[in-house]
Amino acid sequence: MNLSEELCEATYCGYPDCNDRYWWMFLTSSLATFFFGIGSVFIVRFISRLLCLNHRRPHPGTVPEGSSWCGGICPMNLLDKNAESEMRSMEAAKDWATRLMSAQSRFGRILLITYFCVSMGSYAIYVLDTSKPIERCFPPDGDLLFFIDNIFNFFFLAVFILRFISWNDKFWFWFSVNTQVDIFTIPPTIVALGVSRTWLGLRCLRIMILMQLPEILQLLRVLRTSNGIKLTSLLTIVAGAWLTSAGIYHLVENSGDPWLHFQNSQPLTYGQCIYITVVTMSTVGYGDLTPQTTCGTIFIIFFILGVLAIFASALPEIVEIVGQGSKYSGVYEPVKGKKHIVVCGHITYDSVSNFLKDFLHIDRDVVNVHIVLLDTTDPDLELQALFRRHFTKLRYFQGSVFNPADLQRVKLNESDACLILCNKYSPKPDTEDSGQIMRVISIKNFNPEMRVIVQLIQDHSKTHLMNIPSWNQAYGDDVICIAALKLGFMAQTCLAPGFSTMMANLFAMRSSSETQSVVKNASSPTETYLESPEGWMSHYLHGCGNEIYTESLSRAFDGMNAPEVVKECFTKLKLLLIAVQQTNEFDEAEIIINPGPLLLITQGTVGFFLAPDATEAKRAYYYCRACHGEGVGVEKIWRCECKECACLDNNHSKKYTHKDGHKLLAMTRLGDVHEPAPARSTGGELPELKIKGVNLSESSDHDQPAYDFTGLFHWSPARTVEDALITSAQKRRYLVNHVIVCLFGDELSPLIGIRNFVMPLRASNFKYEDLKTIVFLGNIKYIEREWDKIMNFPKVFVCSGSPLSRADMRNVNVHQSAMCVILSANLGDSIEQGLQDKETILSSLNLKSIMAAGAHSRRSKIIAAYAAESPTRLNGGSIKRSLFTQSSPKITVPMITELVNDINVQFLDDDDEDDPDTELYLTQPFACGTAFAVSVLDSLMSATYFNANSLTLIRTLITGGTNADLEEILSEGGELPPGVQIGRSRLKELLRDRCTVDQLSIGTGVFQHCKDGHTYGSLFLHGLESGILCLGIYRNLIISGKSSGKRYVITNPSQEFELMSGDRIFCLKHFEDLNMNNEIPVRETDLIGSDL
Repeated sequence: MNLSEELCEATYCGYPDCNDRYWWMFLTSSLATFFFGIGSVFIVRFISRLLCLNHRRPHPGTVPEGSSWCGGICPMNLLDKNAESEMRSMEAAKDWATRLMSAQSRFGRILLITYFCVSMGSYAIYVLDTSKPIERCFPPDGDLLFFIDNIFNFFFLAVFILRFISWNDKFWFWFSVNTQVDIFTIPPTIVALGVSRTWLGLRCLRIMILMQLPEILQLLRVLRTSNGIKLTSLLTIVAGAWLTSAGIYHLVENSGDPWLHFQNSQPLTYGQCIYITVVTMSTVGYGDLTPQTTCGTIFIIFFILGVLAIFASALPEIVEIVGQGSKYSGVYEPVKGKKHIVVCGHITYDSVSNFLKDFLHIDRDVVNVHIVLLDTTDPDLELQALFRRHFTKLRYFQGSVFNPADLQRVKLNESDACLILCNKYSPKPDTEDSGQIMRVISIKNFNPEMRVIVQLIQDHSKTHLMNIPSWNQAYGDDVICIAALKLGFMAQTCLAPGFSTMMANLFAMRSSSETQSVVKNASSPTETYLESPEGWMSHYLHGCGNEIYTESLSRAFDGMNAPEVVKECFTKLKLLLIAVQQTNEFDEAEIIINPGPLLLITQGTVGFFLAPDATEAKRAYYYCRACHGEGVGVEKIWRCECKECACLDNNHSKKYTHKDGHKLLAMTRLGDVHEPAPARSTGGELPELKIKGVNLSESSDHDQPAYDFTGLFHWSPARTVEDALITSAQKRRYLVNHVIVCLFGDELSPLIGIRNFVMPLRASNFKYEDLKTIVFLGNIKYIEREWDKIMNFPKVFVCSGSPLSRADMRNVNVHQSAMCVILSANLGDSIEQGLQDKETILSSLNLKSIMAAGAHSRRSKIIAAYAAESPTRLNGGSIKRSLFTQSSPKITVPMITELVNDINVQFLDDDDEDDPDTELYLTQPFACGTAFAVSVLDSLMSATYFNANSLTLIRTLITGGTNADLEEILSEGGELPPGVQIGRSRLKELLRDRCTVDQLSIGTGVFQHCKDGHTYGSLFLHGLESGILCLGIYRNLIISGKSSGKRYVITNPSQEFELMSGDRIFCLKHFEDLNMNNEIPVRETDLIGSDL
């Protein structure tokens, strides 16, 4: 190529050096890098196979257990003694790199967005350089754009190395799109530094990053719908191919043909090349600009045959549909050293994203588990984007759980567990549960020993699981009943308002970094609360960072009683120990909540802690009294070097796994103690039941209580729904401090299992006189369908009416109620989201309107004075004094509303500013404990997989205690049998060793010495001395210096947290009865039941 001196000036190379071309050197560097990479992979594999051949193949059965074979020739552990440690190091490096590249962490998401922005910046520099010669030298005063592009390329090189480390198959890595882009852009830059000249080359390939724009926009929550994702994907594919083709055409036309010494080049701008590709792509072909080089002509031919054909037809749509079968078929290949689980059932974007959010949470220990999804449907674009974000931890396979071939494809036999998700919003819950049970049967039929964790909606559906011969809860099989847990949470809220919010936040994984980011980057509704002097949202979010963790207790605690350990963990380790697990003489693992002073800590005891993350919970395991004495900061409590702790790993108590064979029990199990229930007499009267020492006869609501045959619940003779119907004003006037349950079902609506709501409120560890009367308000025909499940519980009544009617609400004395529970109609997901909760929202607003209308009446003032004077007793004189001393009492009936859809929480309160996009746990109604949604139970699946004890603990706290015998009786649909002979010591253990959830006010009772300004730490220790375990605070919500009449939840505050007047304390306390404090006389008393 011969250039004149004038043209040479533009290249900065000088004459005649400007006629020398080095394009082949730049192109060779890229090709050499590609073939060197592929060759290196082949060489490494060849050497590995050659080393294996040097070892003699052992006889069958002589391969060391636990060793792996290289190509089926020799064990890998024979190659090098350090092979195992080296493999662990390589695996650790790979896991580290994959976390950075998969956008599963904040740094990974930042890296992905930064990579996109830098790629676009590099492409912008390329566009500017297209106005200069294709090949040129560096200008004397330097090239700023080249310097910046060099920095970009070194960044690309670092990302290239990370991708190489994280890639599973190193051979196919070299054929990926991102790798090809890096190969043809990074090596030429390095060569340019050596030859002091640059070549425009194929830098246009950087625009291919545009195809990752939909993923970036999803991370930024800009794209949320399937149509938006699909449209953006198509546009970026078209734009990426269009601009890349224009860049290649610009290169070949401006360079000319090499075999003609580049004499036939055609000077075209990049804009003209874009114009030519558009004209060609649209099949218009004006002919004003045509290729003049042979290379340009060849490129246009391939452009027409390839890109044009794709753009001009619906081929992308066809490829997407047809490609689904091959894309999601195949066989799963387990990764050595990693477990995998199979997740099936209801697979949607919401269910999978909620599951992954908790399963892969940063607060857990290193999650070395691969997730395999199995479903029959084609994943939509939202799901596909989710798969790409978690490609290192997730694989999707299209198939059926009822097909053994598909189960074999996902290697179910080799998986650690199978998790079955359900559609919690199904309008036909019984049908949904039937499908879930059939999935369990299919999996158990394929592998009877497979651990299965299944979600069910209805509690009574558990009966069918018990009929499966291979179903074995002792070995890890477990069932999560959505309705039972949901109603149990709401029932406990009747005892301690806000408790449902506290428990939901405890088993949901939320790191302290997440809550801090909410504080720093608060949206407009939250900023008001954070910047206020009260800072209530900051207090609430601090508690949201706590979760329940299990950890073996250090040997330093051996021999101490439980309250001493709780105190030392709280004061020294900054941990809250709420329960312990010990193995009894029957090799059964017992969980004791708020253990008393009679329980001594022994080696192998496991504690349940409230802590921000698993690392902090490990302090209880590494704690050493010799090394971590006074003056040692809590952050320095870690593994020490003294002899006492040198054998920690050897003496570490093995935590529960589904293969241990231990049976997890609560302290309330009586299945092996009680005697068989006697048969009923022919005369229709109840049999004579005798209990030593305690008079439990019940002839009316005012007599001593009776218990069921397990002793776990209060019992009464069966009543008809007509007997429990409240029809007269005389009956209504006795309704004081009661619980109102609003129901919206009719005779055709699916059952919700209201027995699960009643049972926690009728547990035997409550005094009979403390039982709150329960009134169900709703369609009488709907209640009749479930009445046989609750007819043996005392103080349960029915009122026919509608919760949307003010008259019906007043008929059940809503002004004098202790709690109003509004249950959802559960219309399913077939209607618009905003209408799914219309009944519950309208009922909630109706109740608030009733309170506002009656706030200034004399009757309301009396009720308010009554509530302020005493929550359990009626003192006429005190009320009169309060009536005249309180100028304007404000009546607020506590209530909790169930929602089907989380976004509808914005309609519950008209005085808050919750945004529709705000997560449920960040909204004011949820923080105050007045709203509850089943979505908060999503975290239980992953929590149960990692630690089945956590679900046992939650069940014990929420349900009031049940056992297998009681569940079997209830599942058969019969009456709840009455009590039998129970020994004095067993009755005392039963009543005293079960905790109740309560809410105590400071300045009264046990906490009468704790007043405004005292610290939470002093209150906690004071309560511990009385056998009360404090969990958190329920504090008045003050906004802009004014009380809102609401309270919010503060979970496990710090020791230095200051108390305020009016605070209520969430606590766990044992059964209290003056008769139980003294020696019980040994005498027999008849238990005679009669109608209420």
